[in-house]
Amino acid sequence: MTDPVPPDAHQPPQYSPQYPPQGQPSYPYGTPPPAGGAGSGRGFAIAALLVAAAPVLLGGLWPAITIQLYRSVYDPQLYGIVNAVFSLFTCALAVVALILGFVAVRRDAGARLLGGIAIGLAAATLVGTVLGFLSSTVGGQFL
Repeated sequence: MTDPVPPDAHQPPQYSPQYPPQGQPSYPYGTPPPAGGAGSGRGFAIAALLVAAAPVLLGGLWPAITIQLYRSVYDPQLYGIVNAVFSLFTCALAVVALILGFVAVRRDAGARLLGGIAIGLAAATLVGTVLGFLSSTVGGQFL
């Protein structure tokens, strides 16, 4: 003889959804996003953008400084020294902006656009300043 079969024996078992225990936040995919703070990539990106924009804005002041320098004292050596100091300051700002831009791009995916803009500005400033410095130095040797 066979044993009687219960009526729900042929149905697949019903599973209840598993929820995280109370008091713990649920994150559907991977790890939780980092909290925005002083070490966030967006802060580095904004700082890099401001530092990269500084030489561009200071470049607008350079003609006024040159004109005032020519009006006050016409000394080619003084002009060369002031130009070298300004170029080194611009290069230093561009290098700092480049480093901050790379840090911002590596830290936060949301800050990649601002970090990329800062990297582009800093690289263009650095290349332009170095080429200008080299052309004035090499040109001064042949004149």
